[in-house]
Amino acid sequence: MLLKRIIIPIIICIALSSLFVSFSSPQSTDSLPIIGEDDEYTVNASIGSTHSFNWTIYKNSSQNYVVLIQVNGLGSWSYRISKDYFVLDESNQYQIIGLSVDIPQYPQDKQIDAVVKFTFRPINQTETFSITKPIAITFTGISSGEENTIIRGIQNPLPPPLDGPYSAFGLSIIIWAAIAFFVYFITKRVIMVLVKKTETLLDDAIIEIIRIPILIIIILYGIIHSLMKLDISIGFIASLNTFYMVVLVFTVIYMAYRIFNEILEELTIRKGGRFSTFGTVLKPIFKKIGLTVIIIGGVIFGLSSIGIDVTALLAGAGVAGLVIAFAAQDTLSNFFSGIHLLLDRPFRIGDIILLETGEYCRVENVGMRSTKLYSLFDHELIILPNNSVANQKIINIVQPDTRIRKTIEVGVAYGSDLDKVKKILMDVALNHEKVVHETGFEPVVRFTGFGDSSLNFILLVWIDDVMKQWGVLSDLRSSIDDEFKREHITIPFPQRTVWLNTVKKQSSKKNNDKNK
Repeated sequence: MLLKRIIIPIIICIALSSLFVSFSSPQSTDSLPIIGEDDEYTVNASIGSTHSFNWTIYKNSSQNYVVLIQVNGLGSWSYRISKDYFVLDESNQYQIIGLSVDIPQYPQDKQIDAVVKFTFRPINQTETFSITKPIAITFTGISSGEENTIIRGIQNPLPPPLDGPYSAFGLSIIIWAAIAFFVYFITKRVIMVLVKKTETLLDDAIIEIIRIPILIIIILYGIIHSLMKLDISIGFIASLNTFYMVVLVFTVIYMAYRIFNEILEELTIRKGGRFSTFGTVLKPIFKKIGLTVIIIGGVIFGLSSIGIDVTALLAGAGVAGLVIAFAAQDTLSNFFSGIHLLLDRPFRIGDIILLETGEYCRVENVGMRSTKLYSLFDHELIILPNNSVANQKIINIVQPDTRIRKTIEVGVAYGSDLDKVKKILMDVALNHEKVVHETGFEPVVRFTGFGDSSLNFILLVWIDDVMKQWGVLSDLRSSIDDEFKREHITIPFPQRTVWLNTVKKQSSKKNNDKNK
């Protein structure tokens, strides 16, 4: 009886505990989600490549889950997860997950181990549980050392006791130095002789620019390659390769800038020298733009070469460029208008132009934002935005040369000798030293019509200097007036004949006399 009293409560407690556990547990082990392994997760991959892993996640019960995926152990490596957050429910019974890993050019270790963590949270519950899946990547394409060999894996040919790796290291450096100096002297003795036969000095300058940098690059590469003959760690080799790529990028940037600068110098000479418009205005602009493009392009290439993802950097630069473009529309418009004026060259420094406003101006300077003009009559310096200059009608009155054609109108009284008038006008034009007398530019006299008070003539003359046109025209008009007075030719002025009706006034006078 006592035994029954003890055993029966124990059995009841065990039953209640089991029932409580069954109600409080979210799932049984059999009802948990299943992660199917679709690939090999211990792989060999070459440096600089991209490797992908895939898993398929099954819901495996009536319970719905929120799933979160995280990757630990890849450090600063670039990787992408196809979906790192999603829901498993009746409409989405399973989900395929992809992980793409970008393997850098210079990893620090031969193998990396990482863990992919799948965290599940049942819908309407706060408790979570996790399932982890390991991955391992072993790198190929990097040698941790080619001990006791020289170039291209050739075994150390030196006799004992010089047949060790350090002797192979020294011999390899000597060979690479010999290759570097051979290339250096070949470019000096052979290529320089060939390029000196050309008419331009640009190719000579380019050869001189690249000789020493190529020598340094070959020697540095030889030192790093020779160090691999020693038993050193892959991390140290990766650091050496990174250092070599940095030096290579800076060397290439230096050579590219020097070559670009020599090309600009050659173009400056061909466009008229240092004091030409190209030399004083365009060359500094192109130099700054070229330097910026070369440095930015070199840095991007260098970062990409050492395994750094520059996609975000390029995207950020693009967004920043759009923001700057919208914020500085007027400035950019004037900048590109200035480049258009300098390249199209509708006028040059010192040219006389006629604006739409009727002002005669001399071009003083064309900058990247504004154009400076000197007003000849008002003695004022006018500063116009390049956009305004490029979008208005401008007459360049000194192109194609400084000659200008002008017209003088004159009228003589009716009854004047027309032949004498023509002769006077022609002689006045021919006797002035500033009037052009060349064939095709002779003065021309024309009888243009019958006016109200005069017979109208025009005198067409070419003046050899546009800046002297006003003085020449004044001289010609004075001479015409003097000759007309001497020959008794009248220049009439407008006249009106007025007839007065006096009959009515005389009748009124007679009537007044009678009344008196």
